[in-house]
Amino acid sequence: MTRSSPGQLEMDLAVTARAVGLVRTIVGAHVRLWGLEPLVERTVLASSELLTNVVKHVPPSRKGLAPNARLILTRVPGDGLFLCVHDPDPALPQLGCTPLDAEDGRGISLIAACADEYGVTPATGGGKDVWLTLFPGDRS
Repeated sequence: MTRSSPGQLEMDLAVTARAVGLVRTIVGAHVRLWGLEPLVERTVLASSELLTNVVKHVPPSRKGLAPNARLILTRVPGDGLFLCVHDPDPALPQLGCTPLDAEDGRGISLIAACADEYGVTPATGGGKDVWLTLFPGDRS
């Protein structure tokens, strides 16, 4: 289910590899619609990484279905964005040292590199929220 209002996008979804690609398109379109073109690339990357972490690390439901997650994207003052992905798994992601030749394991490192702020919060009622803020400007 997707809900959109001026400055906010909420999506409840069964997270699959295919869904991640569709969400990238929807997130990018909303960021453009809100006139925040300088944040499109970073926002799409961050949403993709957070949802890919759900695909890779959150076990399927008891019925064998893809894990559910909620993505919330909100425009904030200062032409910034707040992005949060909630999933039902209480295990918190770890920022670690991944070998350069590894094929995965860099999700949270990428989030740390592209976000102005980020964090992980255990959610009331179970699961966790992985969130970040993005503002225009040079990240180098």
